[in-house]
Amino acid sequence: MRSWMCLLMAASGPAIADPIPVAVFDLSFINFSQEVDYGARNEVEHTRIAMLSDHLRQRLVNSGRYRLVDLSQLGPELRMHGEVFTCNACEARLTRAVGAERSFSGAVQKLSVLVQTVILRERDAATGEVIALYQTDIRGNTDIAWVRGMDFLIDNRVLAGTP
Repeated sequence: MRSWMCLLMAASGPAIADPIPVAVFDLSFINFSQEVDYGARNEVEHTRIAMLSDHLRQRLVNSGRYRLVDLSQLGPELRMHGEVFTCNACEARLTRAVGAERSFSGAVQKLSVLVQTVILRERDAATGEVIALYQTDIRGNTDIAWVRGMDFLIDNRVLAGTP
């Protein structure tokens, strides 16, 4: 009987930890290039940043390591702060308010038509401390280039556990 129980336990594999509840805020787009007037919006890039935010969320959920929490209850307060990436660490308080342990915020900084930087920040909600700041430069201002940059950060930093 004992050997049967041991065999059953071994066959079930290692225990998988519960996914970490995370708040994943919309990414920001910061345009340092001089191709548009200050404050002007390039709708293609703003559509692309929304796509990249959704891609980040889907990749984190698909990893099995994270569970997204619903941010809709933050409504007015979230709008009050504007873009979370630049709100002076407001995401720790917002993350605690929705019951998450960590948050992800980030941005794509456009330096020129060719050069962009993808930044992803992971913060501990309890302490407010930045756990890690991940960053990579990409070449090309296309959906494919932006997704590849984000995938690089997720695969080689976030999921690899290498800040």
